[in-house]
Amino acid sequence: MHWRVHKFKRMRFTLQDHEIKFFERGKENMVFKKYKAVLAAALSAAVVSSTMLPLAASAAGTRTKDEAYGDETYAQRFLSLYDDVVTKGQENGYLSKTNVASGGFGVPYHAVETCIVEAPDYGHETTSEAMSYIVWMAAMRDNIAKNVGSEYGATNTNDLAKAWKTMEVMIPTTQTGFWSKSSLSSQYNREVPDDPTAYPVQAEASNTGSNPIHSKFTSAYSSDNGLYLMHWLADVDDWYGYGGAYDSGSKTPSTTGKFTFINTFQRGNSESCFETVPHPSIETLKYGMENRGIKGVFNNDANVAAQWSYTNAPDAENRAIQAIYAANKWGVGDSSITTLAGKMGDELRNDMFDKYYKAIGCQNKNSPSTGYDSCHYLMAWYTSWGGAQDGSWAWQIGCSHAHQFYQSPLAAYALLYDTGLNSAMKAEGATKDYTTSLQRQLEFYQWLQSADGPFAGGATNSWNGDYMTYTSGVPTFYDMAYVEHPVYADPGSNHWIGNQVWATQRLAELYYYIKTDGDASKGAVKPGGLTIEDTLSKLLDRWVAWFIENTTLTDDGDYAIPATLDWSGQPATWTGTYNENANSGLTCTITATGSSDLGCVSSLANTLIYYAKAVGTKSSEISADATSLGGKALYLAQQLLDREWELGRDDIGVSRPEHNGSLSRMFTEEVWIPSSYNGKTPYGDTLANGATFSSIRSMYLEDEKYMELKNAFDSTGSTESVELNYHRFWHAGDILMALGTMYQLYPEVTPGGSTQGGDDNLYGDVDCNGKVEINDVVLLSRYVAQDSSIPNPPSAQGLKNADCKYDGTIDADDITAIARYLAHLIEQSELGPQK
Repeated sequence: MHWRVHKFKRMRFTLQDHEIKFFERGKENMVFKKYKAVLAAALSAAVVSSTMLPLAASAAGTRTKDEAYGDETYAQRFLSLYDDVVTKGQENGYLSKTNVASGGFGVPYHAVETCIVEAPDYGHETTSEAMSYIVWMAAMRDNIAKNVGSEYGATNTNDLAKAWKTMEVMIPTTQTGFWSKSSLSSQYNREVPDDPTAYPVQAEASNTGSNPIHSKFTSAYSSDNGLYLMHWLADVDDWYGYGGAYDSGSKTPSTTGKFTFINTFQRGNSESCFETVPHPSIETLKYGMENRGIKGVFNNDANVAAQWSYTNAPDAENRAIQAIYAANKWGVGDSSITTLAGKMGDELRNDMFDKYYKAIGCQNKNSPSTGYDSCHYLMAWYTSWGGAQDGSWAWQIGCSHAHQFYQSPLAAYALLYDTGLNSAMKAEGATKDYTTSLQRQLEFYQWLQSADGPFAGGATNSWNGDYMTYTSGVPTFYDMAYVEHPVYADPGSNHWIGNQVWATQRLAELYYYIKTDGDASKGAVKPGGLTIEDTLSKLLDRWVAWFIENTTLTDDGDYAIPATLDWSGQPATWTGTYNENANSGLTCTITATGSSDLGCVSSLANTLIYYAKAVGTKSSEISADATSLGGKALYLAQQLLDREWELGRDDIGVSRPEHNGSLSRMFTEEVWIPSSYNGKTPYGDTLANGATFSSIRSMYLEDEKYMELKNAFDSTGSTESVELNYHRFWHAGDILMALGTMYQLYPEVTPGGSTQGGDDNLYGDVDCNGKVEINDVVLLSRYVAQDSSIPNPPSAQGLKNADCKYDGTIDADDITAIARYLAHLIEQSELGPQK
């Protein structure tokens, strides 16, 4: 383990003739002259050569504003950060001022900053991911406000209902003709790995697949007009102009335009975010090439029909369901929202099927569509659906590829065993399918866990995107072939550490619920022959131990977590029975570490907190010297939360500087446009062979950060030197949820490593506020001086905490001991009985 003791910031005290002033965050605590003798004697004994005392964990970073609700507890930190991100989200740039959901919040941006290229290629796009986070954050906010809000002046504003209304903006209302079709078919289009320039490919009109469960949904939800699922990407302010922002001839990049669904990735696993052609989800043929619109870039049709199409990312819907399940458990749920979440979960079964509904393991593109034989019961990367603008035809596809980090056994469990969610799944077969899916998803993790602990990539039913015969020696899982990096290769989809922490947070939360409430399946679900509890125990023990071993806490108060992984070997073929030693040849190597990916840092902390609570770890075990895995996990979680807050807290959120050399690709990357296509974007950029990332996004020339990156690239050939301070919405969400989880599971723990109340004495904490600080020295000095005017004299617990010499007497020696601890002359363990 690479842990070091955190060194807190210090505060100055000055001894004057008539008073002693203690400066803490600009506030003065006074002890008048009559206490001077007692206090001065204690301090002189404590301070040998230093006139500096430490300040227990308080906000640092670059923040200049007061915290809206304080920062002394994790609940307060949650409320204060939530105030920045959501309550004042429009003011601080997280939420749109123009596009505000009816009865909800402003639509959340992917990031406050605009020049950012990752999955979205512009910061003021939004994603279904962001929408799911606002629901999760709001559920926790309602929970904290209900329980302790009155202590800090926070009222319960029922934000969950507002957040769900906001999320619904991402559910398309234009699905013309889709719900009226009794069946849906789609023409086969092979995928071309490794070569975006091979697109467009010719559709095979005679090779079609048919969705076997479409009619179940149209029957169960007959009054609806389409799927209750989110499209994954939208242009919030109409920066691209597909909502009409530039129709008047304006050349000022839009910041207040119409919310517009868009899409990007279309051309195989090697199409990076720098090589996409952003296009409207509703193709009206108004932009692009005459008779072909923008869609003509992706197909060979001479005349493209006016049409619509959408794609979901099921981890987002599952996160929203996770939030509703938690809200119901916390007593802040809403039955009407639960009903909608249940319907959403029901329709997520569309993501359990092969892309062209071919039998699992068929290894032949001409294999016919086969109904439920095409169900892999995993959460695939997407389902896509669309149709003609006039409603004359419609289609849908599933997905052949499943990634470990899109799985959510927690959501499956919630949909099965939360009565409100389960009863809201009206379509035939929902409970049966999710029972199978819950076991299958957990077995997927059993199959993919490396010998080290992290989880390998996933599996496919369509080898090389064309249902080819699997390469000899490739291991399988229920007849699907192992893939190291499912879906995307530039960069490989399982390098990023977020794939580990997001996925495993859900496992740890489920583990906590089962350890707390028991297994609601009553043993009916047996992954690999084990109970759910035993499965999660084995998966998490190994994973948690690896992350503890490979996370660094430094002497200067910083930290580093694994950031990217490379993979070696492969799992054994799944037999249906779990063997914890089966994957001895499957390993990972850390290729980079980091501290600025705060969403991942926080999600790791969240995971560790749930794990610690599930295994029965007590708050008193928080220590750098903890010996149990749970104790180590809880200590590391708190250190990560405290340190990222200490180092990154600023006036609108939490952020740490980062550098990104890959942004050079904005100035070098060619975007493939077939030579047969020539058109214009709404802004007037040319879409033709030879286009580049920047040439089809010339709006970026008006972006200050883009120009800073461009100038750096023009001067040095790299963007690595440019400092970036991003406030990603999902980062804020994960920070908030980790803070809230610490409050929810360990309410007695406060920032700085201490506990508040409880059965264990925190020696030195005379005022019982959960911290040992200079105020305790002041209070104890007044008590020892027999000051009868103390507004809040030490309580019985406070006097127990004050006996730092552990001799049964409260006197100046105890004051000295506390002062020596604050001066870093002794350790916390030297207060009270020796431990």
